[in-house]
Amino acid sequence: MKISFLVYNIYGMGGTVRTVVNTANYFAAQNLQVEIISVRKTAASPMFSINSSVKIKPLFDARRGKRYYKGMPLHKKLFKKIACRLPSVAINKKEDLYHMFTLFTDIKVITALRQIKSDILITTIPSFNVLATLLAPKRVKTIGQEHRNFDIHDVSLQRKIIKHYPKLDVLTCLTDNEVNAYRELLKTSNVKVIKVENATDMQWRSASLEEKTIIAAGRYVPEKGFDLLIPAFVKVIETHPEWKLKIFGSGKDEPLLRDLIFKYKAYNNILLMPTTNKITEEMLRSSAYVLSSRSESFGMVLIEAMSVGLPCISYKCPGPVEILKNEEDGLLVDEEDIQGLAEAMNRIIGSVDLRHELGKQAKINVERYSFIQIGQKWKLIIDELNQEHKREPQLEPVVNFKNNKRKQGFTETQRKII
Repeated sequence: MKISFLVYNIYGMGGTVRTVVNTANYFAAQNLQVEIISVRKTAASPMFSINSSVKIKPLFDARRGKRYYKGMPLHKKLFKKIACRLPSVAINKKEDLYHMFTLFTDIKVITALRQIKSDILITTIPSFNVLATLLAPKRVKTIGQEHRNFDIHDVSLQRKIIKHYPKLDVLTCLTDNEVNAYRELLKTSNVKVIKVENATDMQWRSASLEEKTIIAAGRYVPEKGFDLLIPAFVKVIETHPEWKLKIFGSGKDEPLLRDLIFKYKAYNNILLMPTTNKITEEMLRSSAYVLSSRSESFGMVLIEAMSVGLPCISYKCPGPVEILKNEEDGLLVDEEDIQGLAEAMNRIIGSVDLRHELGKQAKINVERYSFIQIGQKWKLIIDELNQEHKREPQLEPVVNFKNNKRKQGFTETQRKII
C-alpha cells in the first residue's frame, strides 16, 4: 500500500505542515510506503523531523538563487521564466496562499497528479481536493482534507466544492460542526465524510509552570489576532510587570505588530521571536499558552501545548472550543474580547494552583489526540479503501507496442494513433 500527500510546502511551518509530517510518520511506522509531494521547496531540508523512509518529492525549488537554468535549451528557459511570472489558473484565487502559485507550478502539479502511482492520494487544501478529482488516475483513491466550514469559503470556492467534492472517496474534517455541514451538503453523493482530528506525539516531559513567560505562535497575519493579544498583555503588565509574552512566527504583519509594541512601550515585556522548529522546547520554558485567533479551524498548537502540560487560554473559535474544556484544562474567552483575554491571563499568572490544576488536566485530556486514538481512525479509512480497491474489477493491462512493429489486429489509422 502506497500513500501520497500533496501539500503546498512541506519545508515550511504551520499546523498543516506539522499534521502532514505527523501523519506521514505514523503511516511509515505502520510499514506503509509514503510519499510527500511538495509544490514548493523553500529550504534544504524540512523543519520538522520526517521518517527516513518517507520520500519527499518537491516540484519547484523556490530557494533564492536556485533557478537550475544551466544547460537548459533556450526555448525551455524562456518558457520557464515566463510561466513563473504568470499567475496560477489551477488554484482558486481565494485560497490563502494563491499569490505563491504560478502557471509554472500549475503545470508541475497537474503533471504530478496525472502521474501518481500510489494507491491513495491525500490532498490538503480545497483547490488540491478539486484537482485530485479531475486529474488523479481512476484507480487512485482520493482523500480530501477540509479545514474550514463550508460557509467560510468564498462563493467561487463553494461552487467548486459542490461540483467536485462528491467525486472524492473520503472527505476528512476536523470538527463535529464541519462534519455535520459537509454531510448535509454532500448527502446525495457517495463520498464518506469523516471526523479525523489532527494528532500529535505525546510528550513525556512537562513544563514546570514556574517561568514568568506566556507563549504564543503562528503567522503574523490578521487571522491570528496578535494585534488583539498585544494590547491584552499590556493590561497584564500593569499588574505583573515581571512577566513576558513571547510570540513566535513571521509574516506580513510583523511591522504592524512591532509598531504596536512600541506604541505601548511594551518592548521589554512583549517579544516577537523568529519562527522555530523547536516550539516544544519553548513551551517547556513557559507557564501558559494563549491563542488569540479571530478564526481557527482547529488549533494544532493547542494540542502541542497541552501535551507538555501547559494551561491554555483561547478565544472561542470553532476549533478551540472542541479542544479545550473551559475551567477544566484551559480558559475560553469571548471572541475578540481584549479585556476578557487580559483577565484570563491575569488569573493564570496570579494563581500557581490554578496553573498546575489546568496543566495537569490538559496533559490527561490531550491523550484523545494521540496517534493511539487518531491512528485508529486513519487505519479504518485506509483499510476500507484498500478493500474497495481489491473489490473493483481490474482493467486489462495496456499492450505496449513500443517494440511491436506489426501491431497486428489494428487498422492503419489506429496504428498511427498508437
